[in-house]
Amino acid sequence: MKKILFSFLFVFFTTNLISDDHGIKPGSLVAEFHYFDVTDPISFVGAVDKFDVSSCADNWREQSGVNVALYAIGGGSHSHLILVTYDDYDKMLLGRSIFGSCADSAQMIDSLDGFSNSPKYYNYVSELVLESGDWTTDTVFANVDIKVESGEEADYLNAWKTFMESQESVGSFGINRIMFGNKYQTHMIFLGSTSMTELTDSMKTAFSSRAYQTYLNKVEDIRTNVQTRMAQFVKAYPNER
Repeated sequence: MKKILFSFLFVFFTTNLISDDHGIKPGSLVAEFHYFDVTDPISFVGAVDKFDVSSCADNWREQSGVNVALYAIGGGSHSHLILVTYDDYDKMLLGRSIFGSCADSAQMIDSLDGFSNSPKYYNYVSELVLESGDWTTDTVFANVDIKVESGEEADYLNAWKTFMESQESVGSFGINRIMFGNKYQTHMIFLGSTSMTELTDSMKTAFSSRAYQTYLNKVEDIRTNVQTRMAQFVKAYPNER
């Protein structure tokens, strides 16, 4: 992936989606979302850049196929997100083993801790359940963390999919299931675009639609909105170079 836009993984119910070339399909990626409250952005990015050119990072990419991207976050207590994606859980397990076994990664982690408010660090592991469009080409996202009641995921996904299919897309969208680290939310919805104006206009249009009201009526007892955040693409560290 040339650009990885995390955060990705947007209540994108608030969105005007699906263009002619957009069809909702099952997702395949698994991801680690690492949230930071950065106190020294220049040094923070510098620490990631330094690791990216190390032999450890080269081996990590070659063996696991990992892709990494950095985002600036708005609308919450975190300022930055590092998104780490793999093709599947086996690749993730291999990648985590390689990453955790070399001095370069340990040095980077220590540096990131020094350039951020470490008590606010938070992470979770997710899998992409449904997606539409190519999120790797988008540069700004609305990310919506939600909590779906136990046993209600199938009904929720059906309601969400029906709503999204009723809208006109301005970019990519999808929903991630949070597999590990789901104390506060169970899913993350995202809507992507290359224009902040188009993104927010589509959200406002969707909010005022009859389809949105129908969607709300279907899910009001099975899902809770936790928070909505903006993610702006900053820099990619792709596998293919």
